[in-house]
Amino acid sequence: MLWQILKKLDFKQLFGLLGLFIKNPVYAVPTIFATRQCMNIAYQEYGSKHHLSNKANAFRHALWVILIIQKCLKWKNNEKKAKAWAKTFTDWHENFSPNKALERAMDLHNNQVGILYFEEIKGKNETEIISLLKQKASEAAKIETVEETDSFEKQLVFIDE
Repeated sequence: MLWQILKKLDFKQLFGLLGLFIKNPVYAVPTIFATRQCMNIAYQEYGSKHHLSNKANAFRHALWVILIIQKCLKWKNNEKKAKAWAKTFTDWHENFSPNKALERAMDLHNNQVGILYFEEIKGKNETEIISLLKQKASEAAKIETVEETDSFEKQLVFIDE
């Protein structure tokens, strides 16, 4: 899976990723593991539907951030830095992704909401986390403009059913 991601990056993107990991080498391995685990769970729960701009995608983005934070905390027990890294890394991903403005805003928003949800999942096991996030995803708000994301500060959002 990692190879598939790296193949899609151009030189500038690859250099940017390398730069991120050089600045934060302790978080490189846990981020890779979190990304892989997230994709596996998303496929188990939703099949390939999580690649669309729907509630399954909102679930995946929130889960991704949570898993990055969890895995980074195991390598370096500093929650503030793990959250900051998760935001930095997932924001970087959205900056190189070829998404339209509304899709990009949705993804950035759901990543941020995932950071907020981290407080709710502390101490929960994987099954409980998945259950909570699936519930949150089922309650996600549909948006039609970038500006609408501001109206749903603590709620996941989606574009299409």
